[in-house]
Amino acid sequence: RLREKLGKLLGARAEDIALISGTTRGISDLAWCLPWRAQERVVLFEGEFPANVTPWQRAAEHFGLRVDFVPMARAVEDEASFLMPLERLLEQGVRLVAVSAVQFQTGLRMPLERLGALCQKYGAELCVDAIQAAGVVPLDVEACGIDYLVTGSHKWLLGPEGVGCLCDRRERARALVPRTAGWLSHEDGTRFLF
Repeated sequence: RLREKLGKLLGARAEDIALISGTTRGISDLAWCLPWRAQERVVLFEGEFPANVTPWQRAAEHFGLRVDFVPMARAVEDEASFLMPLERLLEQGVRLVAVSAVQFQTGLRMPLERLGALCQKYGAELCVDAIQAAGVVPLDVEACGIDYLVTGSHKWLLGPEGVGCLCDRRERARALVPRTAGWLSHEDGTRFLF
């Protein structure tokens, strides 16, 4: 029932939602579990909260990826100031764009539909950190073309720390490599007891 409710809130199917321990863990798991190839590019935005930067940087170091940052100095006044540089990077070939739905320093609500359309146009995946938005800003992963959405519950969802969700498109989930697996990664994690 929780997955169904989260699906309605996020515009996703219940079966595409995983319950996780929070935003940082969800982004870290994605960064480590994507099937990377050396020299693929990840695009981040300047001024992002470290939970949406550090995991991608660590994955880049480990897998030999390139990380590019889109400038955000004039983003509040001029949307084109970050969309045009993003599109120039996408034209060069990008595997993944990671962005917060709402920027934590400025409160800027990012144009997720436009970002999703740009990513789809150039074949990039879009990962959205929704911790500053989920529960207060309408989100629709399908309508916005979001491949991965990660959030915790302790902000606008009014839940406890240490609880969150990750939703991803079914075809994207099937491609993930379980590099961060543990005993609860099994379908029946307590079966060994019996």
